[in-house]
Amino acid sequence: MATIFIDDSKPFPVISNQPDNRHESTQEFFKRQAAGLKLISDEMEQENWEQEELRKFQEKSFERKKKLLFDNLDLIMRHRDEILATPCYANIDVHYAIKGGGLYVGPLLTSRALNIAGSIVRVNLRLATLLRVWETDQFRVDCKCGCTALIRSFTGSPLSGSSRATAYCPECKQETRVGNRSFGNYYWHLQKTLSEDVEAVARNFIAKWTLAETEHEKKVAEGKYKDPKPGDEFHGDGTPCNLETMINELRLKEFEESSTN
Repeated sequence: MATIFIDDSKPFPVISNQPDNRHESTQEFFKRQAAGLKLISDEMEQENWEQEELRKFQEKSFERKKKLLFDNLDLIMRHRDEILATPCYANIDVHYAIKGGGLYVGPLLTSRALNIAGSIVRVNLRLATLLRVWETDQFRVDCKCGCTALIRSFTGSPLSGSSRATAYCPECKQETRVGNRSFGNYYWHLQKTLSEDVEAVARNFIAKWTLAETEHEKKVAEGKYKDPKPGDEFHGDGTPCNLETMINELRLKEFEESSTN
């Protein structure tokens, strides 16, 4: 008997929502054809093609970053406390580092793009968040080498509660298969943690806007603005750091420390 395998990490596509699945009458079809109009224009197809090419390029970049992260996971774990205490390190995007999903719930979203007043605000899984997730027993497993391996992917079903997962050991660099753990404890813990990250971004935004308004009112009172705008005082967190830079800086730090000993 043949065995059918279902990739339950991805949801089934909603066919009725596809842009080329618009229902129209025969009369409407011929009117549109006579006017030389397409449901999807050539310009739309060009944009879709370019976006798909960009997506493919980003996927390759994320795979490279993922390999870099796990190849240097021992270095990262040695400097865990420093990373958590350094905002530019703690906020590094690592949404590609862990994957999960299952039947009925689809894939776990570790990256969310929010359309706010026409501007895209992207909230990704942060390195600090991932390190804290790896502190929980659900995402840790004993490795054969005697060290602790960390869960980096899982799948399963919320109905049966069963799951399959893989864990990676930062010391021996080997992968371990993990079973017989609650799917819900994987999925809902990460879902809750990622929601908290979205809330943190929103609260940070509100706090910065409140500060910008205060600065604006202060300068208006001092007569320093001719045409004052609160948005002039609104600023972000500064230049972000990337994974590559952080790893290189940590390597240099360890080298310097070993050289002075």
